[in-house]
Amino acid sequence: MTKRLAFTALLVLSLPLVVCADQLSQAREINVIDIPTADVVDHYGYNVNFRFGRDGALQTKTTFGVFPRLNLGFGLDAEGVLGTDDARMNKPTLNVKFRIFDGMPSLPALAIGFDDQGYVWNKALDEYEQREKGLYLVGSKEIIFPAFNVHAGVNHFDFDHGDSTRGFAGMDYTYLRTVGVMAEWDHATDYRERRINFGLRYYVTPVFTVDAIGRNIPKFPGGRARITERIVRLAYTGSF
Repeated sequence: MTKRLAFTALLVLSLPLVVCADQLSQAREINVIDIPTADVVDHYGYNVNFRFGRDGALQTKTTFGVFPRLNLGFGLDAEGVLGTDDARMNKPTLNVKFRIFDGMPSLPALAIGFDDQGYVWNKALDEYEQREKGLYLVGSKEIIFPAFNVHAGVNHFDFDHGDSTRGFAGMDYTYLRTVGVMAEWDHATDYRERRINFGLRYYVTPVFTVDAIGRNIPKFPGGRARITERIVRLAYTGSF
């Protein structure tokens, strides 16, 4: 697939959502950076984000509030979209999340979900080098002061082989829906695969955010999947 076709496929499936948006919604923090939170998109709502990474990569993920508490969406992943290399589309992915508990003053909100989106596609192995979350359970809680949230969970990404259960944790803080900070420790229970990511968020509008993110900081020994990466993510939340 040519670069132009790959880029067009990503945009055509996502941009109509922005055009048809209802401005009464607010941005939802359904993910920190790579890890999920217990937050979900409202019923009849949606979230679409574009993630620009190294080597001209462009990844888009769309999530719909198909029922109260239940989100369903898809992801598209392309490499070499920007730059001079030939573009390549990787397999489309599925994501689903169900918020099972809204939380209490002393207990976190809980969500269970499945996310098939990983990072750094290995064509020879036919899998992502930074593996997808797969099936996960996550809890989120506001602590200490308003808008400061912590998240922690566990996931299992490969049901055909053992040793594929991981833990993750993260935090985010938003100041007056203007700017925010994010940090997370992904694959925290496996020292060789651990990833520490940081990010800054700017609210262009209440529904449109721009994130500047550093992944794999500091750099750890390993192959392509361990390289420090700077990415930009654009996210939009709307409703029908």
